[in-house]
Amino acid sequence: MRKVVLIPTYWSRNKSEGWQEGDAIYDHPTPLDGEGTLARTLESMEILTPKDFKLVLLICPTTPDIAQAAEKRVVEIVRAVDLKAETYIFTISDLARISEIIYETDTLHRTSPLLSMIGYANVRNMCLLCADILSADAAILIDDDEVFEKADWVERSVEFLGKRIYGDVVYGMAGYYINKHDQYYDDVKTESWMTHWDRFGAKAKAFDEIIGCAPRIKRTPFAFGGAMIIHRDMFQSVPFDPHITRGEDIDYVINSKMYGFSFFLDNTLSIKHLPEPKKHPEWKRIREDIYRFVYEKAKISSQHKTGNMVMVTPEDFDPYPGEFLRDDLDEKIFRSNMMLAVDYMLKGDHEGSAESLNNIAIARKDAKPGFDAFSRYRNNQKLWEQISLIVSERRYSLRKIMEAHNLTNRPIVRNEQSKRIIERGEIVAELKKALEFELADAQWIRLAASFHVKTYYENEILFMSGDFNNTMYILLKGELILYSGGRDEGGEIEIARLKKGDVLGESCMTNQPFTLNCRAEQFTELIGIDKEDIHKLVETDPILGAKFFQRILTKVVEKVRHNNMYNLSLGTSAVLDTYIDPEE
Repeated sequence: MRKVVLIPTYWSRNKSEGWQEGDAIYDHPTPLDGEGTLARTLESMEILTPKDFKLVLLICPTTPDIAQAAEKRVVEIVRAVDLKAETYIFTISDLARISEIIYETDTLHRTSPLLSMIGYANVRNMCLLCADILSADAAILIDDDEVFEKADWVERSVEFLGKRIYGDVVYGMAGYYINKHDQYYDDVKTESWMTHWDRFGAKAKAFDEIIGCAPRIKRTPFAFGGAMIIHRDMFQSVPFDPHITRGEDIDYVINSKMYGFSFFLDNTLSIKHLPEPKKHPEWKRIREDIYRFVYEKAKISSQHKTGNMVMVTPEDFDPYPGEFLRDDLDEKIFRSNMMLAVDYMLKGDHEGSAESLNNIAIARKDAKPGFDAFSRYRNNQKLWEQISLIVSERRYSLRKIMEAHNLTNRPIVRNEQSKRIIERGEIVAELKKALEFELADAQWIRLAASFHVKTYYENEILFMSGDFNNTMYILLKGELILYSGGRDEGGEIEIARLKKGDVLGESCMTNQPFTLNCRAEQFTELIGIDKEDIHKLVETDPILGAKFFQRILTKVVEKVRHNNMYNLSLGTSAVLDTYIDPEE
């Protein structure tokens, strides 16, 4: 399964400048001259094994004025941590270039409102877009104020994804947060005004029912945006709602259920959440909740039957957030804010008291959407599917943009034979990773002189059945599909998939042509050596040649054991006869 871990990281002006009119508003963006939490998150990822995922850091500045400075800070942090995983950054300039390509197909520019990096829901959608461009099977959403404490977290997160449980397919998997006290409850102090706004009590009840009880995997009415795993079939169809200002994660669970997708929670998939202290007053926090719940209630209330959707009710999301989506929401808002206003008054905070009372008026007027929330979301969903279709059609060009910000690799430059133009030292480094045996530096340099690197983008054809085979390859990254037949011959039949470390084309030693077709399933790189260079290596340096053959033979045998039918179809049996003396 192709996994992409996506982490948005939010940045603001220097501390001395502070927030300015027109800047985006986020909970706790990191000032350019601040330490932040991103490095801590990346350092915690060192424990993850295996690191067979792509990591994308989406840089979200509060203003375009600081975009370049924020990018520089993030790159510095990534370089300093030196995480051994393929790492990309994604910037607002990348999005601008991607938008241009999408606009070329979407000539009416109807999709433009969904291509934005301003606001939490829009940023989450750009996470899904990046995952789609990188051909992910699983988009793993993480936040930059979290700490991994389980080495198998990523593997565990996708263990059930796409599989059937309790008669339903797992299209969404939720992990959960634990606080600094290793508890899954919100680390908050209960106040008297919360009597009629018992959001944390409703959450605690939901957490106990879903997180605190067996079985391990169960359906969930909530999810956490920083521990959310989404299957390709769902993230290509269901977007985050750009009109939701807060709580976009739980809102996504509502949206996905409307389209017939199920979210489950794994009560072993915990991640430590260590956010910066909240700076907003209580009246402002409850105002943010008012906007989100009033909007979600309007979206549910305005539902009507359609041919491709499921009608949902507040009860489907009990005990949380369903408790705040019912008809008594207005009453909850009125009573809780009246009590909060009194609390502020007793403390002598007249501004806080006035703002609390203003929350009541906001809930009855400003918070209510001036449009049909259900129909608007349906329209955005259709546009999102259009974006996904364009991505599938233009993936080569879109992927090229992202590869330009692949911090793990040098820029990709190819000649007309798809050979990557690469320095000798880089080939040595790649050979050491691929072959995994001990050689002196001089021997590595000697061996590397015979190798070249080829690069293929998604859906590029490497060879067809009957093509002459002159080169043996080892996959450095990506995935290849070996198949027989074709679309005009009654359909393709997939024979095998090759992944990192697999050997391809060993039959070149027996002068056999390829017997199958081969296509890149995703961006793929191979390191290869021509048959003539193999012979020269053995003739000029027999000891080095013997070590090389021994390692390749090991890989070939592993491939035979993995899928004997597939290897026989490639002529591996004959190759083994070439390598092995039958009398030994």
